[in-house]
Amino acid sequence: MIEVSQEQAQRFILDVQGLRTEKPPESILEVAKRIHNIQIDTISVVTRSHDLTTFCRLPSYKEGEVWDLERRGKLFEFWSHAMCLVPMESFPFYAWKMEQLNRRTTGWLVEWGLKNKDTAETVYSHVKKNGPTQSASLGTRKKGSNGWWDWKAEKRALEYLFTVGRLMVASREGFQKYYDLTERVLPSGQDSEPMTDEQVADFVIQTTLGSLGLASYEDIKVYLGRMPARVLWNGSRTAIEAHLDGLHQQGVVEEVSVTNLNNRYFVLGRNHEALVNPISIQLDKEAAIILSPFDNILRERHRPRKIWGFKYKLEAYSPAAKRVYGYYTLPILDGYELVGRMDAKRHRDDGLLEIKALHFEKGCASNSALIERVTLGIRNFMLFQGCSRVKIGAVHPRTAKRSLMRHLEF
Repeated sequence: MIEVSQEQAQRFILDVQGLRTEKPPESILEVAKRIHNIQIDTISVVTRSHDLTTFCRLPSYKEGEVWDLERRGKLFEFWSHAMCLVPMESFPFYAWKMEQLNRRTTGWLVEWGLKNKDTAETVYSHVKKNGPTQSASLGTRKKGSNGWWDWKAEKRALEYLFTVGRLMVASREGFQKYYDLTERVLPSGQDSEPMTDEQVADFVIQTTLGSLGLASYEDIKVYLGRMPARVLWNGSRTAIEAHLDGLHQQGVVEEVSVTNLNNRYFVLGRNHEALVNPISIQLDKEAAIILSPFDNILRERHRPRKIWGFKYKLEAYSPAAKRVYGYYTLPILDGYELVGRMDAKRHRDDGLLEIKALHFEKGCASNSALIERVTLGIRNFMLFQGCSRVKIGAVHPRTAKRSLMRHLEF
């Protein structure tokens, strides 16, 4: 068994994820292949999650560029742990998921599709005849509808056909999806055959460990979504867990003990040396990184809590009266540590970034060099979103506000 400290684990994970590394990704496709799934999110209070997650690993990235790779057939979107952009080469794994969803008889969308086959076939025929189709061009939305529960029948049909694999998203324009037949979206020569159950178990383990670097069994079970573990269940354990044991016995995977943590962690055998002797980049003058709430290192909230001792919750879904840090707080990565969180809003028409509140972790705000690195990170975050001005609200502790404002003067 490999024994490492939490600091070694942190450095290794950030290196593998491309956040603090000597070999950063050089393209959007490299980002996707490195972390596998880039979560798509509809919240746009600041730049959307898929844009920020990519920018954090590829500083040359511009908002919306991920959709160009979808149009070119390099990335496609489907349910991973959530709706994500994933490398096209992984399609056989997701074809397996589509196959499983097509077999289901439960779930609100599947049940709707089974009860409304005529509507689904009518919409499918329309797409087959007319090519890429957005829901706005089909039917009429009910007056007064205000959410996905109120989707019109044609929109439900498109989403149902997408879920069971008959349609794919060919492109997005202004965040609106255009659907087309799966066989017309897949690049020529792309393998579309679903993986076998054994291949799925191996893919889940190899991809998760390859993307996260270090992972517990719980991490492996959720990184690409819970479906494989639920489907590949033999009554006492999952085929994924059994396959993991087999890979461990073969030496393909090694078990890891992290100081002060009780979980069993695993790493690919080929990464043994990189874990034990992680890179050490000189970061004393490097800007902090403002992370998306859905960034791959912390979207499963148990990971930042265990690996970094950073308790994080997205409070956008909590009633305003129960929020502690704010509506949409973005974690702040300074060096190899998570040092705070920032509740921010972009005012697009005014070119203004409003920092409603910024909370530093205990002891962090007394470090003047850290404050300077955080302000550099905020400046990068602003410029990425086309903001030229910043407005700072509450800062905790208050003593850090003057230093922040001084460094953020343009």
